[in-house]
Amino acid sequence: MLKQKRLFIVNKIVNLLPISHCHKFKAILYRWAGVQIGHNVELFSGLKIQGLGELIIKDHVFIGNEALIMVNKGSKVILEDYVSIGTRAIIVTGFHPITPEGPRITSYEGTSSTIHICKGASVGTATIILPGITVGSMAHAVAGAVVTKDVEPFARVGGVPARFIRDLRIPK
Repeated sequence: MLKQKRLFIVNKIVNLLPISHCHKFKAILYRWAGVQIGHNVELFSGLKIQGLGELIIKDHVFIGNEALIMVNKGSKVILEDYVSIGTRAIIVTGFHPITPEGPRITSYEGTSSTIHICKGASVGTATIILPGITVGSMAHAVAGAVVTKDVEPFARVGGVPARFIRDLRIPK
């Protein structure tokens, strides 16, 4: 479970560190804030983790500069071994339902869900992963994609919303 006050401090400290160095120190700081982090994880500076949910980062994961991971209370993000998250990627576990009733169009109540990015998958630069998504093993969401549906293993997806491009097991 993430500790919000500690996470705030860690996010500030990580921003002061060299962009592509001090990965072990960054991992220690995020562990102190409640993130479960494996071995040989590369965390670039500018990474921002927010929320009160559960974040599990397994071994050999790469998370690029200025990535944002928002883990709402009651939700979970799992990044399995060898996952790669690109610069400025956004992973968000909840949303506010749209309703025409009440004082505003978005409801006050939020939702929470689990996002699971499986072993060896890659999430490209500026890609958005929406709530409840599973990205299958060795799948690839190309830069700028908005992933609104689960991605099958070994699939390349792209676009807004993301659509199947090709099976990565079949040579071009």
